[in-house]
Amino acid sequence: MTFTHDFPDYRVPDGTAAGVRALLDAVREGRVEDLPKLVGALTDAERRKALPVLKQWRKDTPRSWRGEGYLLVRQGLLLAGAGCCTGAAAAAQWLTSRDLWWAGHEDPGAVVGVLGDRAPDWLAEVARRLAERRAIGRWEYRLIKRLSLLAGCEPPMTDSFVLGWERDIPERGRTIEEKLRDDPFLEAAVPRLFEVDEAGSDFQYTWDTDPGWPDALAALAREGLLSREMLVEGCLSRLLRGGRLGIVKGFLALLTALDLTVDDRAARPLTWVRMLSSGHPLAAARAQETLAELDEAGRLETEHLVEASRAALFRPEKKIVRAQLAMLDKAIKRDRSLTDELLPVAVEAFGHEEHSLQDKALALAVRHRKHAGDAVLAELAGSAELLLPDLRRRATEKFGSVVAAEEADPPSAEAGETLPPVPGPERLDPAPLAPAELAEEVAALLRGKGTPAQEERALNSLVVHAHADLAGLRAALEPVVAAHRQPASWLSENVFAQALEAVVMFVMGEAAKEKTRTLRVQSGLGALRFRFQEYQCPHTAIWSVCLSRAAEIGARLELGAPLPFLLATPTWTTGTIDPSELAARLAAYEDSGTEPGPSDLTQALLRLDREVPPEARAAADRLTSPAGKRLAAWLASGGLPDPVLSRERERLRLRTPRPGVLVRTEALPGHGDHPEPFRSLLGAHDPVGSPCKCGDEGQCSPQALALLPQHREIIAARMLSTFAALAESDQLGHGVPVLPALAESGGPAGAATHLLVAYGLGARRFEEQLFAVDAMLVLAARGQLDAEALGLDIAELTSLRRLKPKRVVAALQEATRTGAYATVWTVLSGALPRLLAQDPSPADGALLALAADCAERSGARGAIPEIDELAARKGSSQLIKQGRRLRAALSRDTC
Repeated sequence: MTFTHDFPDYRVPDGTAAGVRALLDAVREGRVEDLPKLVGALTDAERRKALPVLKQWRKDTPRSWRGEGYLLVRQGLLLAGAGCCTGAAAAAQWLTSRDLWWAGHEDPGAVVGVLGDRAPDWLAEVARRLAERRAIGRWEYRLIKRLSLLAGCEPPMTDSFVLGWERDIPERGRTIEEKLRDDPFLEAAVPRLFEVDEAGSDFQYTWDTDPGWPDALAALAREGLLSREMLVEGCLSRLLRGGRLGIVKGFLALLTALDLTVDDRAARPLTWVRMLSSGHPLAAARAQETLAELDEAGRLETEHLVEASRAALFRPEKKIVRAQLAMLDKAIKRDRSLTDELLPVAVEAFGHEEHSLQDKALALAVRHRKHAGDAVLAELAGSAELLLPDLRRRATEKFGSVVAAEEADPPSAEAGETLPPVPGPERLDPAPLAPAELAEEVAALLRGKGTPAQEERALNSLVVHAHADLAGLRAALEPVVAAHRQPASWLSENVFAQALEAVVMFVMGEAAKEKTRTLRVQSGLGALRFRFQEYQCPHTAIWSVCLSRAAEIGARLELGAPLPFLLATPTWTTGTIDPSELAARLAAYEDSGTEPGPSDLTQALLRLDREVPPEARAAADRLTSPAGKRLAAWLASGGLPDPVLSRERERLRLRTPRPGVLVRTEALPGHGDHPEPFRSLLGAHDPVGSPCKCGDEGQCSPQALALLPQHREIIAARMLSTFAALAESDQLGHGVPVLPALAESGGPAGAATHLLVAYGLGARRFEEQLFAVDAMLVLAARGQLDAEALGLDIAELTSLRRLKPKRVVAALQEATRTGAYATVWTVLSGALPRLLAQDPSPADGALLALAADCAERSGARGAIPEIDELAARKGSSQLIKQGRRLRAALSRDTC
């Protein structure tokens, strides 16, 4: 059958030899089965004649072709081209062409058929080149395997080939053991499984009809088909390297299947010690179990026990530290003569940050102190200084004068607090960028790479140069426009990139029309105005402001009267404008007879600093234009007022089974006097009673904050809908990085700001929590953090199951590492009463331990009834122990 309908015009050159013509006819007609015979009939010279034609045909073949007929043509090109390449490198390159690779069959027999008449060395070289690719698929692996067998050579055991070999072993109807026993590459491939990083991914799995890889390899070792010593050494070396959880589980399963004897384990003490020191937590736990068994059997040297203990006691896994202390305890009990050697090692855990582990180490030291020599007791005195205050006092009681008593004066709140320096906004360079520098900046900003300050400076520079030298600006931007192939996605997270793209197209004018059509960018005035004037709501108004300013700039360019500069360019990095500077800009507008753009002027007013010096008011009063008088009236009235806020819980609904807490903002007085989108931006926002249906939860970005840099609560309230989902969201970095910018912004830090920080502290990923920690510390350093209110927010969101206590503890622990003990204590003191009134969770013990640490270090005092009630309970759980410790710290009693 011939498949030529709608195909490219595959022409055979005049004068082509009969054999070559027959081959080419078979390719374009899709007669794949005839190709091995036709290729085999050609001489090397004829093959070299056919190859350029096949290359041209491959180039002419559309990549989007699919269907049976199209596939047969591609298969024909794949086979004929490979068969006509006389060099091994060329053949390998042809077989892996991006245009043709997907046309290969699962069975590579057809390719082997067209290459079968080649010399063994040539086939081996093709196999080697295919195997050296970074990744190979199943078809490519099977082709390399067939070529290697045909050539009678060892297969190229590259990383890609080994991974392909591993994937190819499982086969329906046969167990892995059966397949391995018959595999010709068994002895060469298995040792490489321990060297290739991603090998062993499936070792952890078993099936009802197949026990899997570990049992198969162990069985082949018992039969003598594989070296058991090689498997043991390879498995241990692989576990020492660590890796993904699934891979570690797989090699641990292999280690179990190999059933190491006591002699096997005792012969490798340093391997187990190294694995305990730096291995994956699962591997470290296995190594610790092995060392404990050897110690019980009397097969572990003391020096190895000491080395293993020093490695284990400072691992982050508490279970491993506890087990190691227990091992040391047993060793000292068995042989009291080891006390002086092992006790100093055990008390190294005094430096661990976890209170319960310090407590366990201290109990061990107290238990065995009577068997220790004077030199060891003196060493304990130095180590006890590492203990937390309550444990240090207990050490003083138990060891008497050996341990130095704690200072009589308790720490003060000031002594227990270290906060970062208060960040201040940086003043921006008012000079516009030079055209060449501006072109580079625009290219980066169109890709969404930039800060609000960089974006605003670039926008102003475009306006300045368009007014002064439009032709020169266009010449500088031409390479940027030519290279700009991917349009900014409308309504994407970085709306400024879209606005900037529109301004660039307006600047280029007629020169950009073809480019605009190619990109299908709706940067015309009508499109922009539609996007910022229709369907306004408090969320869409955030991104609409950028578009309205872009449309305004475009309108002035199309009228041939570009603005000399922008009024709304910030003075500082936060987006704030100095009132004196805005007055000077409006004076320059009056001198030149320029009428300000309404959006530009409104944005400038909304960015004005709250602190207005008298000279700024005087300069504004001297202005005579309507815009100047508007500025003077704005300053006289005190500027934009702060919104009225109210916290509200979401209603329980199908889509909100775990409601959060949001913030309603009342409409600001006079908001109706502003044009859209500013009217909606300053209007009422009721996320509970009247939730938006705009499909966009607001821009969680520094660009959004820069719209109202002295009124962050307005923007923060609109961000809360997005932040409420952080505990469940798997979008790493989505929204949370805005929190430090929020903390550095201006205006009161009210309910919305504190809720955003609370949601951030309980974010799903630790990397996200760190942004919230930074924001909390910056607010505290600026004196704007209501720590008790933040604690109440955390408790409420936890009761609503929007936050997980364990994540909040991890975030607050990170804050204490900076020295902010007093701040964290105040947060926790606000949260604890409500948290303890709920059913206790596994994380509550850690929460109380952190609270006790902070109380001890900050010198906090004052009873908390819920803590007193908890401490009075009977029991020895960590929750009750830490409750008693916290009560003692607050009352200054001893434990």
